[in-house]
Amino acid sequence: MTHRVSHYPKSIKVTLRALLLAGLLSLGVVPSLSIFGMLHVETVEAKPMPAIESAWVAMQAQIAFDALAAASELGAIEQRDVASRWIKSIAVIVAEHLEISSKELEHAWLQSNLARQRVLFAALTQLGVPYKTNADQPGKALDCSALIKFAWSSAGVNMPRGSAQQVAFGETVKSSEVRLGDLAWYPGHISMSLGVENIVIQAPTTGRSVEVHQINQSRVNWVRWIDPTA
Repeated sequence: MTHRVSHYPKSIKVTLRALLLAGLLSLGVVPSLSIFGMLHVETVEAKPMPAIESAWVAMQAQIAFDALAAASELGAIEQRDVASRWIKSIAVIVAEHLEISSKELEHAWLQSNLARQRVLFAALTQLGVPYKTNADQPGKALDCSALIKFAWSSAGVNMPRGSAQQVAFGETVKSSEVRLGDLAWYPGHISMSLGVENIVIQAPTTGRSVEVHQINQSRVNWVRWIDPTA
């Protein structure tokens, strides 16, 4: 094997690497640097919720979802009261993980209509379920659009599979008008708003599981928000 010889002085190489590192960091990319090798670039990943917390939220969401189903013959006020019994405790755990205001999250959930509250609880039951490309097996494996389809089916909305198809299913809304359950789409991926700015639940990518997530500021301008009920 022929070894490649660099003809650049060491000081220039160090300077070039430093400039490249600064540029990557400014784009939200964390490089792993080998002293004698090339830069290997890795994108910043979301911090996963601890498994015990994820399992607790999923369990509470399932109980809340079942309780709402059992209360379906009651009036809207009584059903909203049923939902509120779980909203506060779940919002506290989710907000603490994402380092956002639990009061703001709780308020967004409480002011949403019953259909969107059902969608919320349904989606949260899938926390911790592994991502798998093209999978549509709630409780076992899901891809991004399968999570959306599952959540909205709980409210009687028959969503198609595929992120592009789901975008076409609804209508675009302004970011300032996004509500709980609206869809967040950018090329190749779709997730669902949790009612607070840039906070979503998603089935992200291979090697990760369904998670709550705050969209990175560098990606916000690429996001298209969709109301699937419009």
